[in-house]
Amino acid sequence: MSPLYTVLLCCSLAAPLTQGKKITVSSILVTPFLMQDGGTPANGSQVPVYKGYIWDLLEHIFKQMNREFSLKVYSNISYGHVTSNGTWEGLIGDVVNKISDLAVGPLTETSRRREVVEFSTPFMNFGPVIILQKPETKIMSLEERLQRLFLPLSQSVWMMSGIAWLVTSIVLYIICHADPYDWRHLMKDKLATLREGESFTCSNAFWFTTSTLFWQGYVRSPRSLAGRVVVTFWWFYVIIFVVLYISSMTNYLRESSMPGVKENHLDIQDLENLAKHADIDVGVIKGGTTEQYLKDSKIPNIHQVWSKIQRESTYVRSLEDGIQRVRKAKKRNFALVAESAMATYFTKQSPCDIYMVADFTTMGSYSIVLPFGSGLRKDMNRALLELRETGVLKQLEDRWFAGECTDYVMEVNRNDKIHIAPFHTVDLGTFSGALIILGVGLALGSLVLVLEILIFKFAEKAEEHDLPLKANISEGGILSTEPEPITDV
Repeated sequence: MSPLYTVLLCCSLAAPLTQGKKITVSSILVTPFLMQDGGTPANGSQVPVYKGYIWDLLEHIFKQMNREFSLKVYSNISYGHVTSNGTWEGLIGDVVNKISDLAVGPLTETSRRREVVEFSTPFMNFGPVIILQKPETKIMSLEERLQRLFLPLSQSVWMMSGIAWLVTSIVLYIICHADPYDWRHLMKDKLATLREGESFTCSNAFWFTTSTLFWQGYVRSPRSLAGRVVVTFWWFYVIIFVVLYISSMTNYLRESSMPGVKENHLDIQDLENLAKHADIDVGVIKGGTTEQYLKDSKIPNIHQVWSKIQRESTYVRSLEDGIQRVRKAKKRNFALVAESAMATYFTKQSPCDIYMVADFTTMGSYSIVLPFGSGLRKDMNRALLELRETGVLKQLEDRWFAGECTDYVMEVNRNDKIHIAPFHTVDLGTFSGALIILGVGLALGSLVLVLEILIFKFAEKAEEHDLPLKANISEGGILSTEPEPITDV
């Protein structure tokens, strides 16, 4: 028998054995990739039941390959790193040391790992994200709530507005009291009723300016020209005052609804921005790909983040530990740098008190780890491509990475989403135009008052020099205005 025939015969005999062999797969408990189910198998065995993205993915893959697998699950193990003596540990170490045929999980394909193992077609991509605590909604005291009503206008504007109201009310009262053509004098001449004559007493004059300031109606306005001039300019002042207050209050409410959100969203947009915040501690998972990414980065600001992590030793053992530390941090002074795929699940979960900042730039991908020369790689790649083309991978991601929270991500360079109109308190310089207009109106009204008094006195003098008229009443009661005849004595 020739050597070539012997090799072919051995391969043909070995193929069925390999085909029927159950594949051993190593994985790690990481929510939501792989979790232990609380249920019990139907046959009553003590074998743990698992669920999650990885479990469903393996079932789909091995169903297409018509193969069976057994799962070797770790609860506390690294994904794969090299020890000081050059040996591999973690899930990568299981494949390198032939403890398992495959390793599946959130395992990142790196150049160093490719030196010792092979990777399948990626089943998920990811990028670096920053996980932060959402700002707490501050509960304001009664005093703070009242102060908010006055913030749209500066203190000098409020003070000058009060003085303007006081001066206008006094001037209006003086005009209505002294002007001979207003209601008070008409009442004395029996040309107006008592109610009309009391329309602009001191208290009523103040009430008139107050009611118009709040855009309320009034029964009676001044009758004299001087009073009407003052009221016209006062109304013009009131319109400017109300419009400025409403517009300034609108911008203030938009700007100050959640000031902490604006601060975090605008200042912390990526890792380079994070490096500028000396008051925020930065954490990273020990032995993970994100740690290696920060360590090997040539970008100065990102390397500054890595130096800060080393200096403060703010490592976390797992993503769950890092999430808890973010949630418990006081004054939002802790940020966790992690991979977007794993962070998405936790930021979507109740109580919706964390969010992540990311631009979703692909930093790496998750793949299945196989030993060199594995006969499973070709079939596994085909199965993964079919799952992606048919949308199964997307369905699995939507199923296992769902959550109640919606506002869980803030994308980088999307300031238009959180653009808030700038708020500036209306100062005295801006408001001075309205005060000048009102001052001109008061001065003009006072001048008209003087002119009306002079005109009235001139009219009285002219009437005194007129010829006397004799009122004769005929028997029919008709008033005669003819002059009394002059008789010689």
